[in-house]
Amino acid sequence: MGFVKISSGKFKGRKIVTPAGFETRPLLTRLRKSLADILRPKLAGARVLDLFGGSGAIAFELLSNGAVSAVVVEINPGTADIISQNSRDLGVEADVEIFRSDFAAALSMITRRDEEFDIIVVAPPYGFCLQQKAVSLLGTLKILKTGGVVVAQRENNEPVVNSSGQLILVRTKSYGRTVFEFFEGIKT
Repeated sequence: MGFVKISSGKFKGRKIVTPAGFETRPLLTRLRKSLADILRPKLAGARVLDLFGGSGAIAFELLSNGAVSAVVVEINPGTADIISQNSRDLGVEADVEIFRSDFAAALSMITRRDEEFDIIVVAPPYGFCLQQKAVSLLGTLKILKTGGVVVAQRENNEPVVNSSGQLILVRTKSYGRTVFEFFEGIKT
């Protein structure tokens, strides 16, 4: 196991545990900070959904910067346990719910609970084109609050994530080999 530090906000400098091996790739500290800076106008009181949790680093960074709760989806049981431990260590276990399932099953359960989120993060493992699958599914659901944003992260050599259903691509930001694509809901 390794660790990363929260880069900004109330937990700045606090360490969180990351899984050993190459199954997860925690977003670099400077990229997490950049993402938090971009999302800052939407973070105060925000509800976050992180569909590919990994260590939970992105969700914890957003919680550190003003989000009030996070639902984190992680398919690997051991990695989900690490997210749970990190939430306890940071004292936010009451604000973090963990779904131990794949993203599609989690979205089905969340939809049945009639929940909505201000920020939805799609940062799957690189190389499987899961970004487009997740954004396509999200484009059919009503879980993004009005004025909310979906952020899809991909490697620069992966295909661009296209607008889908109710979601329209509004911004792309590149940082070396990491690309963030930002989507907003179509106003109806």
